[in-house]
Amino acid sequence: MSAAAMISRRSFLAVLAALPAATISRADDRPRRGLLPLAAVLARVNARYDGTVLDADMRGERDGRLVYEIRFLTRRGNVIRIRLDAVDGAFVEVEGHGFVDALKPDGR
Repeated sequence: MSAAAMISRRSFLAVLAALPAATISRADDRPRRGLLPLAAVLARVNARYDGTVLDADMRGERDGRLVYEIRFLTRRGNVIRIRLDAVDGAFVEVEGHGFVDALKPDGR
């Protein structure tokens, strides 16, 4: 199942609307200024963790880099926070009760 299919259309559009306009091209889903598109980031999260994306936001860090912050509902009902670098998609931080249990067997 694709990342977009896991959340309702209305929720997906709300997530897109919350992102700064400069990060998403008006014509398509190609990133601007070297930032990964939201769909690529959600695909990485769904490849590693078992559950449902609740919402996503882009935030600036004190060191100047941008990160995607994802709130994720695990199959066991825990909400975890997953932060990924917006440029290279690397996992920066995962926190919350049950995040280890939410890892898929082949999730890296």
